[in-house]
Amino acid sequence: MKRLHIIYIIALVLSMTSCIEPPLHLPGQDLEVIPPQVETDLTIIWDHEVDLQNDWYYGWDLQDDSIWGSIGYPTPTRYEVRRYFKGDDMFAKHDNVDAFTTNTTRFRRYFQFGYYDMLFYSDIDSKDGTQVLVMNETLDSITATTTGTRGISRSILDMSRSNSNDSTGAIGLLNQPEIFYGAYPENIYISHDLSDYEYDPVENIYIKHLEAKLRPLVYIYLVQFILYNNEDGKIKGINGNAALSSMASGTNVNTGHTSYKPALVYFNTRMKKDLMVEGKHCDVIGGKLTTFGLCDNEPFTRSGALYAGTRSNLKNYLYYDLVWNNNLVKTYEFDVTDQCLAQAHGGVLTVWIDCSKLTPPDPNQTGSGSLFIPTVEDYDEVFWEVEI
Repeated sequence: MKRLHIIYIIALVLSMTSCIEPPLHLPGQDLEVIPPQVETDLTIIWDHEVDLQNDWYYGWDLQDDSIWGSIGYPTPTRYEVRRYFKGDDMFAKHDNVDAFTTNTTRFRRYFQFGYYDMLFYSDIDSKDGTQVLVMNETLDSITATTTGTRGISRSILDMSRSNSNDSTGAIGLLNQPEIFYGAYPENIYISHDLSDYEYDPVENIYIKHLEAKLRPLVYIYLVQFILYNNEDGKIKGINGNAALSSMASGTNVNTGHTSYKPALVYFNTRMKKDLMVEGKHCDVIGGKLTTFGLCDNEPFTRSGALYAGTRSNLKNYLYYDLVWNNNLVKTYEFDVTDQCLAQAHGGVLTVWIDCSKLTPPDPNQTGSGSLFIPTVEDYDEVFWEVEI
């Protein structure tokens, strides 16, 4: 099995250099202020590596790669920049924004003297050109959500709301967000004082070095269902439908803090038959899920500390369809709350399924039996208003 690299944090070093022809004002004259020019260098540092040799049984072949893309985190190609000038008051509210896009890792901008907040986030590279991430931007902050998707029956939505132990309930089924990263350095001070700068005698400029770290704002979960005791072939296959409940419905791009409002996130799966798992012949269902992460949760830190918030009221369930040898379909659920809490910012979720103990679908049921393929009349209309 090939080695898999998953980045739990992506540190993007922004070496922001102020290019200022010395001196900042001409001696013996009234102060003639020369606006400093800041040069920004972007360097991606892959900060964390995980070897899934002992945890990931499904693997990742060329067909998986063609369907879902690379198993790891992609490298950004463009960056959105938001620059907020606050004058001499570091506590001033944002009353204007300088917004621009860069597709290079180095760019220069002029800065006024005073305080700045700056927001960086990577642009979205949607595989099929249809972006589901929605950015709701104000001068104070940007909130990321996704578009909703239909195709889930009211029964599974009600089941998820019941399992959440949360009176507000899940808001509906969301599309998986695209991977992106963000950083929000605050109170960057552009000073008149030459001692705040480093002189470069080669270019004859003074340089101010600043640093920020881009972190992932969408996390990857690799999900696998291990089917054993299926020698009689009672489980014929799958239709690919699966969903994970009680995941955050959005995130604050500035802070990385996720929404307290839970949602179901839909994803697709494939089945690989007759794989060896811990010495047993098993069928393995696998898929890749991208999500904002757990509800009311802080962004990744080295300590991995989990922010409690409303999190204690929520349960994470995996819902998945199995096709029986009589072609009937049934949706099953499995509690992965502990696994999610132990891997709050992405990882491997594993479900062990003893096929000999599965309750078969009702032969008298009407329709396909899949909770993910309702009739038109069974849709649950949902309008989302995500609060962070």
